[in-house]
Amino acid sequence: MRLISNINTGNYSKCDVCVEAKFAEKPFNSITTRKTELLELVHSDLADFKNAMCKGGKKQYITFVDDFSKYTKCF
Repeated sequence: MRLISNINTGNYSKCDVCVEAKFAEKPFNSITTRKTELLELVHSDLADFKNAMCKGGKKQYITFVDDFSKYTKCF
């Protein structure tokens, strides 16, 4: 029983965002110690939304995470 007849999948390409989201990465090493003071180590990440815009009209965002407190701020 064929519910969908004659679909040609050769005409479709993979979405760039879907490919990047499913990209396999090596796992991080286990962390056994954390920093002991505020702002001793701050992790940051800069990313973009590719072809989409967020509500404010921006196409990029940056995050900061304090290693000790886990306080996170996103701009």
